[in-house]
Amino acid sequence: MHQSTWLTATAAIVGLLFAGTSANAAVKTSTQHGNALRPYNVAKYTTVNNRNMSVKRTAFTGTGSTVSRTKGKRVTFKTDLLLPSHYNSRLWTNPQSLVMTPSGNTLYVLTTNHQDQGFITRYNLAGLKRLGITAQTAPRLASATSGDRAIAKNVQVGPMFACGHGQSLARNPKNGQLWFVGATAIHSNVQRVSPQTLKPVKRINFTLKSTVPMGENLIFDKRGHAYFYTYSNGGWAPKGCVKLYQGTLTNQSVKFHLIMQGLRHNPGTKSQSLTYNAKRNRLYFVSDSSIASIPVSKLGHLKASDVEATNFNGHREFEGLQFTRNGTGYLLTNRPAQVMKTTNRHY
Repeated sequence: MHQSTWLTATAAIVGLLFAGTSANAAVKTSTQHGNALRPYNVAKYTTVNNRNMSVKRTAFTGTGSTVSRTKGKRVTFKTDLLLPSHYNSRLWTNPQSLVMTPSGNTLYVLTTNHQDQGFITRYNLAGLKRLGITAQTAPRLASATSGDRAIAKNVQVGPMFACGHGQSLARNPKNGQLWFVGATAIHSNVQRVSPQTLKPVKRINFTLKSTVPMGENLIFDKRGHAYFYTYSNGGWAPKGCVKLYQGTLTNQSVKFHLIMQGLRHNPGTKSQSLTYNAKRNRLYFVSDSSIASIPVSKLGHLKASDVEATNFNGHREFEGLQFTRNGTGYLLTNRPAQVMKTTNRHY
């Protein structure tokens, strides 16, 4: 976006914020009839017996600027950006998901207020870096206010809207569209967000099937395929296994099918997010202090050796993970809200 356009949009959004305008009033809504999930034969479902590196959820007491592996594939994350905490009168302490553009120049963060309401902030990272905001000077952004004009030129704050849990903000690289899952019950919805106004502009109500709720996560691969996953509650699939779904999201329809092979062992207690690394063509299942990944090219016929996993120290809540086109990873953590960056490009 051109700088003058960015400033105009930022001013307009700030005006809407303090006027209390509802962001949901102009959302175009459609209801999809029938099941959005393709039928499948449960007798043909299998799981790969991956190494069990599941981590139980503990108290989030982490401090310091580094999170590194304790077991599994080697990787280290270091603080790259401390997110604002007092930028305006809103609660900024509960970020739930992030989107990083392939270039690494733009970051979107969806933050919620613990009551299914939230807002999206767009960070012009290239502009912030020109201001000298780096990992070493990150507190300047964390303590910024809307009166800091230099910061304000590079931080666009969207309006409040109903967003559900907020864990699922995702960008489709095929068309640049931003989507999130607005409801994860049997009667679900997905919503498309305008990258300019940072508010929902399209909503599709749908039902996967009468016994399958939508998952709380969402991601797209380089071909535009959408994915989400859930943990099994038992029954025809082993309890706790990862069930992965692939499909498409368009302005007209929602379609998914179950990948007929899951992971026998999930990465951790809570499924926090799902992400995709185009550099390695892998999907990553993110839980607190634990991440597992699989190659997209082998979906449905995985071997245990295809599944990579890492356990981490740090006792932090892992909210989301994103990769740039060169394979650099960015991890969103909470307490404090920050973005951490990989120290290598091979994760």
